[in-house]
Amino acid sequence: MNFNKFWKESTLGFILKNLLLAIVLSFVLGGLTLFLISKYTHHGETEVIPNLKGLYSEEAEVLLKNHGLYLEIIDSVYDIKQSPGIIIEQIPSINSIIKRNRPVFVIINARQVRQIPLPDINDVSYRQATAMLNSVGLQAGNIEYSPSEYQDLVISVKYKGLPIAAGTRLPEGSIIVLVVGSGAGGENSFAPSLIGLALEEGRNTALSGSMIVGAINYDIPPDGNENDYIIYSQRPRAGHPAYVGGRIDVWLSRDRTKLDTDRPDNDDDDVEEFF
Repeated sequence: MNFNKFWKESTLGFILKNLLLAIVLSFVLGGLTLFLISKYTHHGETEVIPNLKGLYSEEAEVLLKNHGLYLEIIDSVYDIKQSPGIIIEQIPSINSIIKRNRPVFVIINARQVRQIPLPDINDVSYRQATAMLNSVGLQAGNIEYSPSEYQDLVISVKYKGLPIAAGTRLPEGSIIVLVVGSGAGGENSFAPSLIGLALEEGRNTALSGSMIVGAINYDIPPDGNENDYIIYSQRPRAGHPAYVGGRIDVWLSRDRTKLDTDRPDNDDDDVEEFF
């Protein structure tokens, strides 16, 4: 048999030749694919994950590079008990086996403290106020009791010894003092003057006189900026008999010409028979 003629001219030879060629190519491509996959996945090249907790991200990057790994920060939280910027959690965990050139995911303690707006907890119970504070990341510390008409209701909030208003931004985890009504009101006193004061100044002045600001009324509703408003009238009026721990209703305006001249009620209506 002429093999050269068989391979070149016969149909069977043509089919066998191409079949053998396909088989050889399959082996070559398969081997090449396995080689490339092994190179890409670093088959057999593994590392033990070191402990990154307590390190700064810059330190962790150097350590991981020495192990043929790299760092990826996936989240940050704030823990007042931990130093800012350190790693507090890692994935995979310590001593896990991982292939080289793989990421180690970490969670760091935020370098900047998150600022939390103080919720409005005035006139709510102490227990409810504490729950509201905890839910946003603030803490209720000491309690100061003040005479009031109602027991266990929050009268005001203090931070670092100063009264603060709802919406004031505080560092997450801050401890604030709650001024809570003792329910021991009823003692006779006289209403302090709040005329001409801004609302927060009026609240502080009322507290210094063992009273609290009650209803707040505006001649024109504020458009988001209340700093320009002043108290132009109050009830009970300044110097009139009032209960210790009682409330002073106030009226506010941006028009200073209305100071105590545009009273909501007749002067005699503010007077109650206390004595």
